[in-house]
Amino acid sequence: MGKAIVKLHIFTYAGEDYVVEVPCNKEEVDDLIIARAWKMLKEEEGGSLPYGNRTAEILKRLH
Repeated sequence: MGKAIVKLHIFTYAGEDYVVEVPCNKEEVDDLIIARAWKMLKEEEGGSLPYGNRTAEILKRLH
């Protein structure tokens, strides 16, 4: 099993950026990896995230 490095951005007044390492399989779809990254971030931040539009980008996959 490899991992992916995902950059998450929430468009708040401060413009918050996060980088998360997500475990993933080699042939896993990008949307599943991004969904897992948002879930991991939410758990790390104590169960809630600030309101605002969100974007995500997979920076690198390591296998």
